Amino acid sequence: MPRPRVAAILVPVSSAGFGRGVVPLSTGAADHARPVLLGRVTEQAAIDSLLELARAGQGGGLVLHGEPGIGKTALLEYAAGRADGMRVLDTAGVEPEADLSYAALHRLLLPVLDRLGRIPGPQARGVEVVFGRRSGPAPEPFLVALATLSLLAQVARDRPVLCLVDDAHWADPASLDALTVSARRFATEPIALVLAARPDAARPVDPVGLFDLPLGGLDRAATRVLLAGQSRRRRSVAEQAALLAMTGGNPLAIRELAATGWRGAVVHEPMPLPAGQRRAFLDRVPELDPAARQVLLLAAVAGAAPVDTIRRAAHLLGVDVTTSVASGELDDLIVADGAALSFRHPLVRSAVYHAASPTTRRAAHRALAAALAAPPAGDPDRRAWHLGQAVDGPDEPVAAALEHSGERARRGTGPAAAAVYLERAGELSASRPSRARRLVAAAAAWWEAGDPDRAGELLARAERVDPARRNLRPEIATLQAQVAVRAGRPGLPADAVTLLLPVVTDLLRTGGLRHGAGPLLLFGEASGHAGAVDAWSTVTGMIESLPPPGPGTGDVLTRLYRAAGRVPTGAEPGLAPGDLAAIEALTDPAELCWAGGLLHDLGDPVRARRLRRRAVARARAVSATGTLAWTLCDLAADELGCGRFAIAEGYATEGLRLAQETGQPYVAYQHQSTLALLAAWRGREHDARELADTVLAGAAHRLAGATTTAYRALAVLELAARRPAEALAHLSAIDRGDPPTHPQTALRPVPELVEAAVRAGRPDQATRPLKQFAIWADTSGAPDLLALAARSRALLETAETAETAPAGAAELQFRQALARHAQTDAPLEQARTELLFGEHLRRARRRFDARPHLRAAFETFRRLRAPVWADRAQAELRAAGEREPRRAQEQPPQSRTRAVLTPQEQRIAAAVSEGATNREIATRLFLSPRTVDYHLRKIFQKAGLSSRTELIRLALTGRGP
Repeated sequence: MPRPRVAAILVPVSSAGFGRGVVPLSTGAADHARPVLLGRVTEQAAIDSLLELARAGQGGGLVLHGEPGIGKTALLEYAAGRADGMRVLDTAGVEPEADLSYAALHRLLLPVLDRLGRIPGPQARGVEVVFGRRSGPAPEPFLVALATLSLLAQVARDRPVLCLVDDAHWADPASLDALTVSARRFATEPIALVLAARPDAARPVDPVGLFDLPLGGLDRAATRVLLAGQSRRRRSVAEQAALLAMTGGNPLAIRELAATGWRGAVVHEPMPLPAGQRRAFLDRVPELDPAARQVLLLAAVAGAAPVDTIRRAAHLLGVDVTTSVASGELDDLIVADGAALSFRHPLVRSAVYHAASPTTRRAAHRALAAALAAPPAGDPDRRAWHLGQAVDGPDEPVAAALEHSGERARRGTGPAAAAVYLERAGELSASRPSRARRLVAAAAAWWEAGDPDRAGELLARAERVDPARRNLRPEIATLQAQVAVRAGRPGLPADAVTLLLPVVTDLLRTGGLRHGAGPLLLFGEASGHAGAVDAWSTVTGMIESLPPPGPGTGDVLTRLYRAAGRVPTGAEPGLAPGDLAAIEALTDPAELCWAGGLLHDLGDPVRARRLRRRAVARARAVSATGTLAWTLCDLAADELGCGRFAIAEGYATEGLRLAQETGQPYVAYQHQSTLALLAAWRGREHDARELADTVLAGAAHRLAGATTTAYRALAVLELAARRPAEALAHLSAIDRGDPPTHPQTALRPVPELVEAAVRAGRPDQATRPLKQFAIWADTSGAPDLLALAARSRALLETAETAETAPAGAAELQFRQALARHAQTDAPLEQARTELLFGEHLRRARRRFDARPHLRAAFETFRRLRAPVWADRAQAELRAAGEREPRRAQEQPPQSRTRAVLTPQEQRIAAAVSEGATNREIATRLFLSPRTVDYHLRKIFQKAGLSSRTELIRLALTGRGP
């Protein structure tokens, strides 16, 4: 029986400050002395506890049980690296020596056999006999075990001893008995034994009296870190999830596949295994009769399939499933989960599948396709996949079926599934044009799924298959332009404009945008980033000269594009009745995001935010990871503008991680610029400057949206510190690029530019930009823009001389601005207006009138956790005669604790505010539901909340968490 004190080994290191699966993996020889493993915090704590007990003279034994490749050897290496001041003896079971008695024990004790003379004579003679060093009758096994204990105790007199035995399932039984019997008597000795074995081996290790520690697979977070460190190619989130599901978290299988070109986001075919690991898992497959082997292969080919489907397929192959399953031969390998049949471990499925010959596998696929052809088992998509695997050459009907499945997957399960179907459809296409078309569609799906490398490979293949590809020109140009705008490969946003300009103009002439305006909307995005004013003017002029478009989705989006270009110039938008309702009915995440951006330019921020939220939700729903990284850009900016800093940070941090994982550095720059602006508002100067400098160094003259936000972040820092000249220099740099900044992009920072110019004594630099901004605000009628325009006019009025400025003109504009702010959800800008108005009144010696505005600014900045701005408002309040700001709206203790939420907790809080369940959050953030639940409890504790409803309410009101 295990001794009670061994339970100390179970105590996890909870105070270490890290969680399971987040510690970097040690792979280099230089780290051998202190190896650190992924996802093994509990196991490492158990080993550390065992070693500490042994050093204290209270040794014991530990058995690590786990499948091949799960990390048993790595943990033994960890134990060796942690054995400071201990004598380490190690060996490993060897299969050819499994029938040689005491072979493993001999290898373990060989370095210390010179101590045999110090143990009792009968024990020493017994060991010498079993090791062949002298002749004589075979000793009792118990005598050999006592001799082993005595010899190790002699060695331990110099220093504690650690014995390590790898592959103990292959060690001979006599050696295992001697070691485990002696280990049960280590209680008063400074000796520790760690055995590593497979749990289902022919010679299982008996853990009685020892601590038995089974090893499970890695969790989601550990899998992500392992992939990041082992693969030069980024893996999409869908691929990471597939790897985890198909390997059961086995680190060796994950690492081996990460080094290959395997892509398996949602394929039905099991992943290939390295030859050595495949043999190891096939050891689990006993000698089966041919019928049982056929059933096992069908189960491997089908995955988790209904028993009836496998029964029908087996019948077509002349096999009776009922007999094979009822015999119990397969019970250790497969399990009936309800009406489905699946493998107990996914790697056994992989081993069985890939051990079969290609011909045998194709026959199984063919039988399953036939079984899935008719109701009630009818499943056209799974049938199409099996048909695709059943043929080994071009087959147009099968390719067409796979293409239809890909189109359905794109609308439902997502682009990763669609890409797999479409790629196989391309491979089986009978004609070059069809093959090229399907490969381009697969490339687009891989891009949406977050795999730009695969997208580029398939585009290149499509070009080789059909160099002319005239009919595919819009699709190819659009995809290449997306890669250029978001990933900077192989060109820049300016190159995207060059690619798209002839395509868009041709589509406008021929009416090709009627059913989809994607190329046009992407052109607008690219021209904005690249400052391609001439190209943009060419397209907008062409749209204005064409006949009014019709009611199609593409027509509606074209009108919206035209309206967004008209409004900043003072022209009427020209939208048709029903256009806004049609826009609300969009479902494509990219179109939703583009439409949200255009509506923002039109001065409809509420509808714009709604569409952007739907874009993100839709991208999540279909696992469009690449698109999701981009759609989060605008949503993070929206939340920042509404003063919901924690939610904005959660979105931007998530988007940055996804952009990095999906190979979209230009999207990453946009998220970094948002984080820079957020840091600036929070007064985190070092972080803001570092992030802004990163963006400006990497995206200068290439990505105007990101660089504009980065300059705004620097300007906010300077304005808060009352350095208006430096702020003006940063803001003036926005419009000094080559090429120049797009006019619509240059309008956004105008309010900061006016404030900086006035405070720096250079109001002339603000006159022209404010005029353009005011035209935009007046034409749109948007309260938020009108408020900013009125505030900016008020600032310019304060800079005028008494002779030219009407008395009270500035005050009138300030009051108009505050009236407009009251109609918006923009507390940050409203607080800035209150502060500027209060400063104006105080300087006019109207201190009593200034105090309410300064107090309102101070309380809002404090609530939003913008400390530098709160300090500035507080200083103005003191100058206005209020020594200490009133505390009527003092933050409750739980509000102050919200500032200490970790980035992960902030992301989870943001997801909860969207109404996501724990399981949905786990999928989104690549965590386990249990981890999400743990973080939620921490959030509730820190924020003083008791329910999800309270958390959602706080998030929506902008007060946290």
